[in-house]
Amino acid sequence: MSHARVADALDRLEQHANLHLPLRRGDLLGRLALRFLWRRQQKWQVETNLAARDAVSALSDELRAAEGHFQRWLDERGELVRAESLHKELESLYRNDQNLAAGLNQRLYSAVGGLQAQLSGLALQVTESAERSGGAETRLKELETQLERVLAAAEQVRLRNVQVDLFLDRARREPEAVPAAAGAVPGRDSFLEIAVEALLDGSAERARDAVRAYLPIIEEARKSGATGAVLDMAPGRGGWPSVLAAAGVRYRTASRNALVRKQCEAVDVEVADADPMRLLEEATPGSLGAITAFRFAERLEPAALARFAELAAAALQPGGPLVVETPLASADFHLDPFALRPVHPDFLRFLTEAAGFSHVEVRLPGEAEVPVTAPGGRERYCLLAWR
Repeated sequence: MSHARVADALDRLEQHANLHLPLRRGDLLGRLALRFLWRRQQKWQVETNLAARDAVSALSDELRAAEGHFQRWLDERGELVRAESLHKELESLYRNDQNLAAGLNQRLYSAVGGLQAQLSGLALQVTESAERSGGAETRLKELETQLERVLAAAEQVRLRNVQVDLFLDRARREPEAVPAAAGAVPGRDSFLEIAVEALLDGSAERARDAVRAYLPIIEEARKSGATGAVLDMAPGRGGWPSVLAAAGVRYRTASRNALVRKQCEAVDVEVADADPMRLLEEATPGSLGAITAFRFAERLEPAALARFAELAAAALQPGGPLVVETPLASADFHLDPFALRPVHPDFLRFLTEAAGFSHVEVRLPGEAEVPVTAPGGRERYCLLAWR
Protein backbone atom coordinates (compact mmCIF):
# COMPACT_ATOMS: atom_id res chain seq x y z
CA MET A 1 0.00 0.00 0.00
CA SER A 2 1.44 3.43 -1.01
CA HIS A 3 1.76 6.41 1.32
CA ALA A 4 -0.90 8.39 -0.66
CA ARG A 5 -3.48 5.64 -0.28
CA VAL A 6 -2.78 5.30 3.45
CA ALA A 7 -3.13 9.09 3.89
CA ASP A 8 -6.37 9.16 1.95
CA ALA A 9 -7.80 6.31 4.04
CA LEU A 10 -6.88 8.09 7.29
CA ASP A 11 -8.48 11.31 6.03
CA ARG A 12 -11.76 9.60 5.18
CA LEU A 13 -11.87 7.70 8.45
CA GLU A 14 -11.28 10.99 10.30
CA GLN A 15 -14.14 12.66 8.47
CA HIS A 16 -16.62 9.85 9.18
CA ALA A 17 -15.46 8.78 12.61
CA ASN A 18 -18.50 10.23 14.51
CA LEU A 19 -20.95 9.54 11.66
CA HIS A 20 -21.42 13.34 11.22
CA LEU A 21 -23.01 13.71 14.70
CA PRO A 22 -24.52 15.63 16.36
CA LEU A 23 -27.27 16.22 13.78
CA ARG A 24 -28.33 19.68 12.70
CA ARG A 25 -31.10 21.37 14.68
CA GLY A 26 -33.50 21.32 11.74
CA ASP A 27 -33.19 17.55 11.24
CA LEU A 28 -36.02 16.61 13.58
CA LEU A 29 -36.83 13.30 11.89
CA GLY A 30 -33.24 12.17 12.14
CA ARG A 31 -33.05 13.19 15.79
CA LEU A 32 -36.25 11.31 16.54
CA ALA A 33 -35.03 8.14 14.74
CA LEU A 34 -31.68 8.36 16.46
CA ARG A 35 -33.30 8.72 19.85
CA PHE A 36 -35.66 5.75 19.54
CA LEU A 37 -34.06 3.38 16.96
CA TRP A 38 -30.32 3.70 16.21
CA ARG A 39 -28.61 4.87 19.34
CA ARG A 40 -27.02 1.47 20.14
CA GLN A 41 -25.97 0.77 16.48
CA GLN A 42 -24.61 4.28 16.24
CA LYS A 43 -22.40 3.75 19.25
CA TRP A 44 -21.04 0.46 17.77
CA GLN A 45 -20.38 2.04 14.40
CA VAL A 46 -18.48 4.91 15.94
CA GLU A 47 -16.35 2.51 17.91
CA THR A 48 -15.71 0.47 14.69
CA ASN A 49 -14.68 3.57 12.79
CA LEU A 50 -12.32 4.62 15.53
CA ALA A 51 -10.77 1.15 15.66
CA ALA A 52 -10.30 1.12 11.86
CA ARG A 53 -8.70 4.56 12.01
CA ASP A 54 -6.34 3.45 14.74
CA ALA A 55 -5.45 0.28 12.73
CA VAL A 56 -4.71 2.19 9.56
CA SER A 57 -2.71 4.72 11.54
CA ALA A 58 -0.69 1.89 13.11
CA LEU A 59 -0.19 0.33 9.66
CA SER A 60 1.10 3.65 8.37
CA ASP A 61 3.54 3.88 11.25
CA GLU A 62 4.77 0.35 10.60
CA LEU A 63 5.20 1.11 6.88
CA ARG A 64 7.28 4.16 7.65
CA ALA A 65 9.33 2.17 10.14
CA ALA A 66 9.86 -0.61 7.57
CA GLU A 67 10.97 1.91 4.99
CA GLY A 68 13.39 3.33 7.51
CA HIS A 69 14.85 -0.08 8.25
CA PHE A 70 15.09 -0.89 4.55
CA GLN A 71 16.83 2.38 3.84
CA ARG A 72 19.34 1.75 6.58
CA TRP A 73 19.91 -1.79 5.19
CA LEU A 74 20.55 -0.31 1.77
CA ASP A 75 22.95 2.20 3.24
CA GLU A 76 24.85 -0.59 4.94
CA ARG A 77 25.07 -2.88 1.86
CA GLY A 78 25.43 -0.36 -0.94
CA GLU A 79 23.45 -0.14 -4.18
CA LEU A 80 21.31 -3.16 -5.23
CA VAL A 81 21.83 -4.92 -8.57
CA ARG A 82 19.73 -3.21 -11.22
CA ALA A 83 17.68 -4.92 -13.94
CA GLU A 84 20.04 -3.76 -16.69
CA SER A 85 23.04 -5.35 -15.02
CA LEU A 86 21.04 -8.54 -14.44
CA HIS A 87 20.09 -8.61 -18.14
CA LYS A 88 23.72 -8.15 -19.19
CA GLU A 89 24.82 -10.87 -16.82
CA LEU A 90 22.15 -13.23 -18.20
CA GLU A 91 23.29 -12.48 -21.75
CA SER A 92 26.88 -13.23 -20.76
CA LEU A 93 25.82 -16.50 -19.15
CA TYR A 94 23.84 -17.40 -22.29
CA ARG A 95 26.84 -16.72 -24.55
CA ASN A 96 29.09 -18.75 -22.28
CA ASP A 97 26.57 -21.59 -22.36
CA GLN A 98 26.46 -21.48 -26.17
CA ASN A 99 30.25 -21.54 -26.37
CA LEU A 100 30.36 -24.46 -23.96
CA ALA A 101 27.68 -26.33 -25.95
CA ALA A 102 29.57 -25.69 -29.20
CA GLY A 103 32.76 -27.05 -27.66
CA LEU A 104 30.97 -30.12 -26.36
CA ASN A 105 29.32 -30.71 -29.74
CA GLN A 106 32.68 -30.44 -31.49
CA ARG A 107 34.22 -32.95 -29.13
CA LEU A 108 31.15 -35.18 -29.52
CA TYR A 109 31.35 -35.08 -33.33
CA SER A 110 35.06 -35.81 -33.16
CA ALA A 111 34.40 -38.79 -30.90
CA VAL A 112 31.58 -40.01 -33.20
CA GLY A 113 33.91 -39.73 -36.18
CA GLY A 114 36.49 -41.82 -34.39
CA LEU A 115 33.87 -44.40 -33.51
CA GLN A 116 32.65 -44.51 -37.11
CA ALA A 117 36.19 -45.09 -38.31
CA GLN A 118 36.60 -47.90 -35.79
CA LEU A 119 33.26 -49.40 -36.81
CA SER A 120 34.30 -49.25 -40.47
CA GLY A 121 37.50 -51.06 -39.58
CA LEU A 122 35.55 -53.67 -37.64
CA ALA A 123 33.10 -54.09 -40.52
CA LEU A 124 36.01 -54.64 -42.88
CA GLN A 125 37.50 -57.20 -40.51
CA VAL A 126 34.12 -58.94 -40.23
CA THR A 127 33.83 -58.99 -44.04
CA GLU A 128 37.31 -60.42 -44.39
CA SER A 129 36.52 -62.96 -41.68
CA ALA A 130 33.28 -63.88 -43.48
CA GLU A 131 35.18 -64.30 -46.72
CA ARG A 132 37.71 -66.51 -45.00
CA SER A 133 34.93 -68.51 -43.37
CA GLY A 134 33.17 -68.71 -46.75
CA GLY A 135 36.36 -70.09 -48.25
CA ALA A 136 36.60 -72.56 -45.42
CA GLU A 137 32.97 -73.55 -45.98
CA THR A 138 33.64 -74.07 -49.69
CA ARG A 139 36.68 -76.17 -48.86
CA LEU A 140 34.60 -78.16 -46.36
CA LYS A 141 31.98 -78.84 -49.03
CA GLU A 142 34.71 -79.95 -51.42
CA LEU A 143 36.06 -82.29 -48.78
CA GLU A 144 32.58 -83.66 -48.16
CA THR A 145 32.18 -84.23 -51.89
CA GLN A 146 35.52 -85.99 -52.06
CA LEU A 147 34.51 -88.10 -49.07
CA GLU A 148 31.30 -89.10 -50.84
CA ARG A 149 33.33 -90.12 -53.89
CA VAL A 150 35.78 -92.10 -51.79
CA LEU A 151 32.92 -93.87 -49.98
CA ALA A 152 31.27 -94.69 -53.31
CA ALA A 153 34.54 -96.00 -54.69
CA ALA A 154 35.06 -98.04 -51.51
CA GLU A 155 31.56 -99.48 -51.94
CA GLN A 156 32.44 -100.56 -55.46
CA VAL A 157 35.69 -102.08 -54.24
CA ARG A 158 33.79 -104.03 -51.60
CA LEU A 159 31.32 -105.16 -54.24
CA ARG A 160 34.12 -106.34 -56.49
CA ASN A 161 35.76 -108.14 -53.59
CA VAL A 162 32.49 -109.92 -52.89
CA GLN A 163 32.26 -110.95 -56.53
CA VAL A 164 35.82 -112.27 -56.43
CA ASP A 165 35.14 -114.15 -53.18
CA LEU A 166 32.05 -115.77 -54.70
CA PHE A 167 34.02 -116.76 -57.77
CA LEU A 168 36.79 -118.29 -55.64
CA ASP A 169 34.27 -120.17 -53.50
CA ARG A 170 32.66 -121.61 -56.60
CA ALA A 171 36.06 -122.48 -58.05
CA ARG A 172 36.95 -124.41 -54.89
CA ARG A 173 33.65 -126.30 -54.88
CA GLU A 174 33.46 -126.97 -58.62
CA PRO A 175 36.88 -126.78 -60.26
CA GLU A 176 35.46 -128.05 -63.54
CA ALA A 177 33.07 -125.04 -63.73
CA VAL A 178 35.82 -122.43 -63.47
CA PRO A 179 36.08 -121.66 -67.24
CA ALA A 180 32.33 -121.05 -67.52
CA ALA A 181 32.14 -119.07 -64.29
CA ALA A 182 35.03 -116.83 -65.32
CA GLY A 183 32.91 -115.36 -68.03
CA ALA A 184 30.20 -114.43 -65.53
CA VAL A 185 32.54 -112.34 -63.35
CA PRO A 186 32.18 -108.65 -64.27
CA GLY A 187 35.24 -107.07 -65.84
CA ARG A 188 37.17 -104.15 -64.44
CA ASP A 189 35.40 -101.72 -66.80
CA SER A 190 32.03 -102.70 -65.32
CA PHE A 191 33.13 -101.66 -61.86
CA LEU A 192 34.88 -98.59 -63.22
CA GLU A 193 31.73 -97.19 -64.86
CA ILE A 194 29.89 -97.01 -61.54
CA ALA A 195 32.95 -95.61 -59.76
CA VAL A 196 33.33 -92.87 -62.41
CA GLU A 197 29.69 -91.90 -61.96
CA ALA A 198 30.32 -91.40 -58.23
CA LEU A 199 33.58 -89.53 -58.90
CA LEU A 200 32.05 -87.05 -61.34
CA ASP A 201 28.54 -86.59 -59.93
CA GLY A 202 28.92 -87.25 -56.22
CA SER A 203 26.35 -89.25 -54.31
CA ALA A 204 23.40 -90.85 -56.07
CA GLU A 205 20.96 -88.61 -54.21
CA ARG A 206 22.83 -85.47 -55.25
CA ALA A 207 22.93 -86.57 -58.90
CA ARG A 208 19.21 -87.40 -58.84
CA ASP A 209 18.36 -83.98 -57.39
CA ALA A 210 20.38 -82.32 -60.17
CA VAL A 211 18.68 -84.02 -63.11
CA ARG A 212 15.23 -83.49 -61.56
CA ALA A 213 15.40 -79.96 -63.02
CA TYR A 214 14.76 -81.46 -66.48
CA LEU A 215 11.41 -82.91 -65.48
CA PRO A 216 9.39 -79.72 -66.36
CA ILE A 217 10.65 -80.01 -69.97
CA ILE A 218 9.29 -83.55 -70.21
CA GLU A 219 5.99 -82.60 -68.60
CA GLU A 220 5.56 -79.64 -70.96
CA ALA A 221 6.12 -81.93 -73.95
CA ARG A 222 3.51 -84.37 -72.65
CA LYS A 223 0.99 -81.53 -72.43
CA SER A 224 1.64 -80.78 -76.12
CA GLY A 225 0.93 -84.39 -77.13
CA ALA A 226 4.28 -86.17 -76.84
CA THR A 227 2.99 -88.84 -74.47
CA GLY A 228 5.17 -91.77 -75.52
CA ALA A 229 7.78 -93.37 -73.30
CA VAL A 230 11.02 -91.53 -72.51
CA LEU A 231 14.12 -93.36 -73.77
CA ASP A 232 17.19 -92.77 -71.59
CA MET A 233 20.48 -93.64 -73.27
CA ALA A 234 22.68 -93.93 -70.14
CA PRO A 235 20.89 -94.98 -66.92
CA GLY A 236 24.03 -94.73 -64.75
CA ARG A 237 22.94 -95.37 -61.17
CA GLY A 238 19.24 -95.00 -62.05
CA GLY A 239 18.74 -91.43 -60.86
CA TRP A 240 16.93 -89.99 -63.91
CA PRO A 241 14.70 -93.05 -64.57
CA SER A 242 13.66 -93.04 -60.90
CA VAL A 243 12.69 -89.35 -61.22
CA LEU A 244 10.54 -90.20 -64.27
CA ALA A 245 8.92 -93.16 -62.50
CA ALA A 246 8.09 -91.02 -59.45
CA ALA A 247 6.39 -88.49 -61.78
CA GLY A 248 4.33 -91.23 -63.44
CA VAL A 249 6.20 -90.99 -66.77
CA ARG A 250 6.87 -94.21 -68.71
CA TYR A 251 10.52 -94.80 -69.55
CA ARG A 252 12.81 -97.27 -71.30
CA THR A 253 16.55 -97.67 -70.81
CA ALA A 254 19.26 -100.25 -71.45
CA SER A 255 22.84 -101.13 -70.54
CA ARG A 256 25.19 -104.00 -71.29
CA ASN A 257 26.89 -103.50 -67.90
CA ALA A 258 25.59 -106.06 -65.41
CA LEU A 259 26.66 -103.93 -62.44
CA VAL A 260 24.77 -100.93 -63.81
CA ARG A 261 21.65 -103.07 -64.14
CA LYS A 262 22.12 -104.39 -60.61
CA GLN A 263 22.65 -100.89 -59.24
CA CYS A 264 19.46 -99.71 -60.94
CA GLU A 265 17.47 -102.69 -59.71
CA ALA A 266 18.40 -101.67 -56.16
CA VAL A 267 16.41 -98.43 -56.69
CA ASP A 268 13.52 -100.17 -58.53
CA VAL A 269 14.65 -99.07 -61.99
CA GLU A 270 14.20 -101.61 -64.77
CA VAL A 271 17.11 -101.69 -67.23
CA ALA A 272 17.14 -103.91 -70.32
CA ASP A 273 20.23 -106.01 -71.07
CA ALA A 274 20.93 -104.45 -74.45
CA ASP A 275 22.88 -101.79 -76.27
CA PRO A 276 20.92 -98.50 -75.91
CA MET A 277 21.71 -97.57 -79.54
CA ARG A 278 20.16 -100.85 -80.65
CA LEU A 279 17.09 -100.00 -78.55
CA LEU A 280 16.86 -96.64 -80.35
CA GLU A 281 17.26 -98.28 -83.77
CA GLU A 282 14.42 -100.70 -83.04
CA ALA A 283 12.05 -97.99 -81.78
CA THR A 284 8.96 -97.44 -83.95
CA PRO A 285 9.19 -94.10 -85.79
CA GLY A 286 7.28 -91.35 -84.03
CA SER A 287 6.69 -93.44 -80.87
CA LEU A 288 8.89 -91.85 -78.18
CA GLY A 289 7.82 -88.90 -76.06
CA ALA A 290 11.40 -87.79 -75.32
CA ILE A 291 15.01 -88.98 -75.59
CA THR A 292 17.53 -88.10 -72.87
CA ALA A 293 21.29 -88.59 -72.87
CA PHE A 294 23.34 -87.70 -69.80
CA ARG A 295 27.08 -88.49 -69.92
CA PHE A 296 26.60 -90.16 -73.28
CA ALA A 297 27.50 -87.89 -76.23
CA GLU A 298 31.15 -87.43 -75.21
CA ARG A 299 31.61 -91.22 -75.25
CA LEU A 300 30.66 -91.59 -78.93
CA GLU A 301 32.69 -91.26 -82.08
CA PRO A 302 31.53 -88.40 -84.39
CA ALA A 303 29.90 -90.83 -86.85
CA ALA A 304 28.04 -92.61 -84.05
CA LEU A 305 26.94 -89.24 -82.63
CA ALA A 306 25.56 -88.19 -86.02
CA ARG A 307 23.74 -91.55 -86.29
CA PHE A 308 22.30 -91.00 -82.80
CA ALA A 309 20.87 -87.60 -83.83
CA GLU A 310 19.28 -89.09 -86.97
CA LEU A 311 17.69 -92.00 -85.08
CA ALA A 312 16.40 -89.65 -82.38
CA ALA A 313 14.76 -87.39 -84.96
CA ALA A 314 13.00 -90.39 -86.51
CA ALA A 315 11.83 -91.96 -83.24
CA LEU A 316 10.42 -88.85 -81.51
CA GLN A 317 6.79 -87.81 -81.60
CA PRO A 318 5.99 -84.26 -82.78
CA GLY A 319 6.82 -81.92 -79.92
CA GLY A 320 9.02 -84.50 -78.20
CA PRO A 321 12.37 -83.12 -76.99
CA LEU A 322 15.88 -84.49 -77.34
CA VAL A 323 17.84 -83.61 -74.17
CA VAL A 324 21.62 -83.98 -74.31
CA GLU A 325 23.84 -82.93 -71.41
CA THR A 326 27.60 -83.11 -71.92
CA PRO A 327 30.68 -81.42 -70.41
CA LEU A 328 32.53 -78.50 -71.96
CA ALA A 329 36.22 -78.78 -72.74
CA SER A 330 38.09 -78.20 -69.47
CA ALA A 331 41.16 -79.34 -67.57
CA ASP A 332 39.22 -82.07 -65.75
CA PHE A 333 37.38 -83.39 -68.83
CA HIS A 334 39.57 -86.51 -68.92
CA LEU A 335 38.58 -87.49 -65.40
CA ASP A 336 36.07 -89.61 -67.29
CA PRO A 337 38.15 -92.45 -68.81
CA PHE A 338 35.26 -93.38 -71.13
CA ALA A 339 35.00 -89.90 -72.66
CA LEU A 340 36.62 -89.74 -76.10
CA ARG A 341 36.54 -85.99 -76.77
CA PRO A 342 34.49 -82.91 -75.78
CA VAL A 343 31.57 -82.20 -78.09
CA HIS A 344 31.53 -78.56 -79.14
CA PRO A 345 28.08 -76.93 -78.73
CA ASP A 346 28.09 -75.63 -82.32
CA PHE A 347 28.94 -79.07 -83.68
CA LEU A 348 26.17 -80.72 -81.68
CA ARG A 349 23.72 -78.04 -82.88
CA PHE A 350 24.81 -78.69 -86.46
CA LEU A 351 24.22 -82.44 -86.13
CA THR A 352 20.72 -82.05 -84.68
CA GLU A 353 19.64 -79.44 -87.21
CA ALA A 354 20.98 -81.58 -90.03
CA ALA A 355 19.02 -84.55 -88.62
CA GLY A 356 15.76 -82.62 -89.05
CA PHE A 357 15.06 -80.97 -85.68
CA SER A 358 13.12 -77.74 -86.28
CA HIS A 359 14.05 -75.93 -83.09
CA VAL A 360 17.40 -76.27 -81.27
CA GLU A 361 18.58 -74.50 -78.11
CA VAL A 362 22.03 -74.63 -76.49
CA ARG A 363 22.04 -73.53 -72.88
CA LEU A 364 25.45 -72.72 -71.46
CA PRO A 365 26.52 -72.50 -67.82
CA GLY A 366 25.75 -69.16 -66.16
CA GLU A 367 22.58 -68.58 -68.17
CA ALA A 368 19.33 -68.26 -66.22
CA GLU A 369 17.66 -70.83 -68.50
CA VAL A 370 20.10 -73.62 -67.71
CA PRO A 371 17.98 -76.07 -65.70
CA VAL A 372 20.81 -78.00 -64.07
CA THR A 373 24.33 -77.53 -62.78
CA ALA A 374 26.80 -80.39 -62.76
CA PRO A 375 26.90 -81.80 -59.20
CA GLY A 376 30.68 -81.91 -59.19
CA GLY A 377 30.89 -78.22 -60.03
CA ARG A 378 32.30 -78.95 -63.52
CA GLU A 379 31.03 -76.92 -66.43
CA ARG A 380 28.45 -78.66 -68.56
CA TYR A 381 25.94 -77.51 -71.13
CA CYS A 382 22.70 -78.93 -72.40
CA LEU A 383 21.21 -79.09 -75.87
CA LEU A 384 17.44 -79.16 -76.30
CA ALA A 385 15.99 -80.03 -79.70
CA TRP A 386 12.34 -80.44 -80.75
CA ARG A 387 10.80 -82.11 -83.81
